[in-house]
Amino acid sequence: MLRGQIVTPTKLSCILPLHTQKYPPMFTVKPSLPLLTSAAFLIATSSLHASFTISKNGKPRCIIVTQPGAPEPEQSALHELTNTLHQITSAEFQVTNALPKSSDPSIIIGPGPLAEKEFPEINFASLGPEELIMRVKGKTLLLAGGRPRGTIYAVDRFLSQQCGVRWWTPWATNIPQKPTLQIANPHIREKPAFEYRGPYWYPGFEAHWKVHNGANDQTWAIPKELGGCILYKGFAHTFYPLVPPEKHFAEHPEWYSLIKGKRSHERAQLCLTNPQLRDFAVQRVREWLRESPDAQIISVTQNDWAGWCECPDCKALDDAEGSHSGTMLSFVNYIAEKIGPEFPQVAVDTFAYQFTRKPPKTLHPLPNVIVRLCSIECNFREPLDHPSNASFMTDLHGWSKICSRLYVWDYSTDFRNYIHPHPNWFVLGPDVRIFQSHNVKGLFSEGAYAGYGSEFAELRAWVLAQLMWNPQQDDRALIKEFLEGYYGKPAAKPISEYLHLMHDASKGFYLGCFFGKEQAPHLTFNVLGSAERLWQQAEDAARPDSEKLARVRVSHLPVRYAFLRYWSRLKHECWEQNLTWPFPESRKAAAEEFRTVCQGIPGKDWTHVRVLNERGQTVDDFLKDFAQDPPDKDGPPPPARLKKRPRPSGLEGVSSADWIDLQDNLAGLYQPGKFAQIRLDNAASDLRAVWMPGDHHEWAFRIHGEKLPAAALHGRWKLYASIRTDKLSDCKPDSIAFSAGVRDNQKNSDPASVQFKANETDGSYHSYLVGTVELNTNRDLWVAPASNPGIKAIWVDRMFLLREANQ
Repeated sequence: MLRGQIVTPTKLSCILPLHTQKYPPMFTVKPSLPLLTSAAFLIATSSLHASFTISKNGKPRCIIVTQPGAPEPEQSALHELTNTLHQITSAEFQVTNALPKSSDPSIIIGPGPLAEKEFPEINFASLGPEELIMRVKGKTLLLAGGRPRGTIYAVDRFLSQQCGVRWWTPWATNIPQKPTLQIANPHIREKPAFEYRGPYWYPGFEAHWKVHNGANDQTWAIPKELGGCILYKGFAHTFYPLVPPEKHFAEHPEWYSLIKGKRSHERAQLCLTNPQLRDFAVQRVREWLRESPDAQIISVTQNDWAGWCECPDCKALDDAEGSHSGTMLSFVNYIAEKIGPEFPQVAVDTFAYQFTRKPPKTLHPLPNVIVRLCSIECNFREPLDHPSNASFMTDLHGWSKICSRLYVWDYSTDFRNYIHPHPNWFVLGPDVRIFQSHNVKGLFSEGAYAGYGSEFAELRAWVLAQLMWNPQQDDRALIKEFLEGYYGKPAAKPISEYLHLMHDASKGFYLGCFFGKEQAPHLTFNVLGSAERLWQQAEDAARPDSEKLARVRVSHLPVRYAFLRYWSRLKHECWEQNLTWPFPESRKAAAEEFRTVCQGIPGKDWTHVRVLNERGQTVDDFLKDFAQDPPDKDGPPPPARLKKRPRPSGLEGVSSADWIDLQDNLAGLYQPGKFAQIRLDNAASDLRAVWMPGDHHEWAFRIHGEKLPAAALHGRWKLYASIRTDKLSDCKPDSIAFSAGVRDNQKNSDPASVQFKANETDGSYHSYLVGTVELNTNRDLWVAPASNPGIKAIWVDRMFLLREANQ
């Protein structure tokens, strides 16, 4: 459900660079050539040797011409142009519905007889519904497009590309002040890369913002006077709305899934091969469309759980097609074929989602069928063409070969924690380009939709909208532009550093869209402490501008949310590493500061943060656990780690180039506090060691190959682990105390693996030979206990490498 209130746009004036860096356009049209009508995204060059003067010293130098009888969207485009040009130049522009004298410069808005007279070479009837033209001929500038939205897009793209206007959010618009406004003569014909564009983030729901930034999805529908939008009837998980089990299951249980030999509607689907159900579904679809004559797409989509039908007919079809998409696509094709004659303008939409994601072997969607491929299982830290997302890419490639109207439902937030750090911002551009390269026609990016304050919601909404129009733009340049425009250049610098910090720190982590409570490398104290300092710098930089300070403070909340959520662990990490805690000692005080920021500023609804996740958790719900401060278990800070550490015994005369010290804090720990923890140990070489209880066998101490120093990646080395054990009195001497080894992640092999018995260990540190190996970035070094009830704990001081030639 959508909650909250949309505010109306306001105008905030400041100077903005007029250009966004772009990748080379897919097509370039020279001014002397006829305009193209390709379905691909087109950008034409502008003449750099001529210019069109709109105003000079605050006085108009052209008039604005509207077509007689212009439809409402083109009237809206006219008002947008005149009002915004006035704000840019302070000039008052004359509007007429007749062509001026030949000597008077003019701007013609929209297609129609006046445009056809001045530009007879253009076939206006060939323009697509969202295709636009910006063109200067002589003293006339044409801003026009196909209907219903082409002209309003032409005006908005003109104001953005040629005049430098930016509509960051519904409450933040940058309009440059230019009393003298000249533009290089544009010669542009373009259309958006995707026919359906939905950056589904709460700040992007407002209709004017969507039109300004080229979004056309139906979320909080765009009214017809602004060009309308692509309308669905239903949108997702429509099986039971179409065939409600409370009405039909008692009489027709055969219409619902056969699961383990029993017909059921509890967390089930429909029996998609049942002939009577198919005809009933056709009837229901017709009823829905007659109720919604403006709908262009109707959703016939599976319920949001498993429970597919296992009856003999459904199973046989799915087995033959190698996927549960077999029954789904057969069912949807049947409906699409039956309704096509009555509703030729409507497409039937279905999902390739979870159990239906894999394409069928032989079935192809009919031309009036849209398949929406869903990426919900993917690793969103990496682009979708990363090896961790290989199965999704296989399905994307398969559907792109058989589906003429392939849409994608992508995921760009953390649904369990809208306000949690979610470092996926640098994959947005690569992923949109991947979709375009696979001939995807529509893109819906589901973000945080329940209210204001979600992590970088404003940035993602704006950047995604720009990329959905033209994926070939430099996404990192777009991010930089947004940071500087929305937060101001002084604050943008530390915020940009924060983005790179979190992106780099999360490398190797599988970032799903439902983050649990597991440890993540970007949520350690070392990283979050640095992040908090950067946000404090951003607040200080924005302080002279109260509006930008408010924006920074809201965007700062995710780091503070992480500190509150992981307070005790982070406090311990800070204590253990002798670092400086960036908050008051009281978690309760930090929680109240968080609450104060979330309460927002009166009159600025976008500063009021109310909902923290998809399930509707409120700020008060989240903060109730922090009403009391947790007990301080650590006491005074421990002595600092020794920077100058003694060499292992036997290495006194070895050259420093022939051995490498790999201290405990280089290791990644599995479930810190449960399976492993760095603790003070006066017997360790640097006063620290990794403690692991003896009651498990996890590789809880692991030095990843990417963390190894460069010198370790050359030559052969003897690998040692410096370990001591705490044994119980009844420990069996021949039992295994711990194991250690080297794991090759690329080859799924073990170049070294060894176990050590309890009688080989005691309460003192000894250097145990793990093996002689060659190392690379794919090879990890590990140590694990042995689930031995006689071993209370093992302590790992360090591992070290000795060049083989020294033995």
